[in-house]
Amino acid sequence: MLTRNYTASTLAKWFNSFPHYNLQFLKINNTFSPDEVDYQESLGFWAAVPVVWLTLTLFFFLVYFCARCCSNGTARKHKASCLRWTIGILSLIALTGVAIGLYGNVEADGAAHDFADAAENANKTIMEVETQVHAMNNDLNGTVTPLLDHLSGVVKNIPLAERFINNTIAEVKSLTKELSSIPFGTDDGVDLQLVADDTRFYEYYRFLGATLLLVLQIVVGLVALCGVGRGSRCLLIFMTWLAFLCLLVCFGGGAVYLAVGVGAGDFCVGPSTYIKEQVKDSVIPKGVLEYYINCYPMSVNPFSQTISQGRRRISEAQGFLQELGGLTANHTGAKDIIVQVGKKLNETETSVDDLAALVQCATLHKEYVDALNAVCYDALEGLSYMLVSSLAVGLLFTVSMVLASLAWQRLGRRKQYIEIDEEDPFLPPGVTSPHMGRTPQGPLDHYLRYGDRGEREHLLRDNRTPPPSYTYAVGYQGTNPKQSHQ
Repeated sequence: MLTRNYTASTLAKWFNSFPHYNLQFLKINNTFSPDEVDYQESLGFWAAVPVVWLTLTLFFFLVYFCARCCSNGTARKHKASCLRWTIGILSLIALTGVAIGLYGNVEADGAAHDFADAAENANKTIMEVETQVHAMNNDLNGTVTPLLDHLSGVVKNIPLAERFINNTIAEVKSLTKELSSIPFGTDDGVDLQLVADDTRFYEYYRFLGATLLLVLQIVVGLVALCGVGRGSRCLLIFMTWLAFLCLLVCFGGGAVYLAVGVGAGDFCVGPSTYIKEQVKDSVIPKGVLEYYINCYPMSVNPFSQTISQGRRRISEAQGFLQELGGLTANHTGAKDIIVQVGKKLNETETSVDDLAALVQCATLHKEYVDALNAVCYDALEGLSYMLVSSLAVGLLFTVSMVLASLAWQRLGRRKQYIEIDEEDPFLPPGVTSPHMGRTPQGPLDHYLRYGDRGEREHLLRDNRTPPPSYTYAVGYQGTNPKQSHQ
């Protein structure tokens, strides 16, 4: 009997190697025990690490932006091209990190569905065993026993027939009792079908929520690229506010992922030990549970003795029927009843052989290993990708926010273009020249677009004033400059 056994992954061992401290900073055991307060505090300890990081980051931004508000704004005189390139590169790296998070989210979603499928298949196997046993008991109690009771009344005048009938009924009742001990699913046990349904239900909303948060991070990266590409101050400010929200999402998600990763690592290092401690003997006996969890090649089926006794009961009942058939060979009514009972016993014997194959450990052990591989390999791997993505993107957005605050001050506001009619007769002398028509944009347009703001306003104010009269111009030209200063 070849079976696949579960082995802890390297990633699970790495998470399990994290030191565990409670709130009193006392080191505790790293055995998975979620019901203990100290262990819950140890997971909260690791969840608090990203939260503390976020708190320090927010305090830094508080001090930093207060300092920027109090600055004199001299940074606007410098070029922002280097900052724009840096923000663009960081945004591309952040988008790559978000892609890693998306991959991890899909990986975790597939693992959750694989776990649900394994639980559902295991539940089908258990229900098939129970259905098989109940069907045999119903046939024995509902068909065979009434037929034997009826046969007892038919052949009551035949010597020794009553004794063989009673022996057959006793064997049938013993067989029913033996079969009733085989099902190990009780009302107090765990409904694996309910576990599978709940897993799919909660995973749907977890996957949807994680995807929306990752899409928000993609939007921040795209806004940052558009802002640095167009040199837009408004887009960079908008990106900064969105990145601030993403910091809460990234570090908050990182706290959850880190705590869950440490807990999953502790569980995956020794899952069998925890499961054996949680399952009660009233639900599944320890011997039965260990048989299906371990499924060693030399393991003894705990139901093998029960099935052997059931086969022996059927054989003895068939022997009594043959003896009874010899005694009632000349009784037509009794012969038909004996044939019907023998047919039911043959069907029960075939069902017992099928049941012996169903209760073998190979099928349930395979589903058990598949469920563990889904949780401790695929899901833990996807969780690790999401953890790295959240922390890395949060750090990149932190740096991008600092650089964006410098960039939007250096970019300043866009200079407005003022359209001027170069053929306006009220333009001051010397502004229009024969060279202005050589290019689509004249010197005046260039001056009014890129010149100093005070000079532009002075020039436009002079343009709205009619030119001085000729007499005033001649008188002004004849005035001695020295006299005018006197």
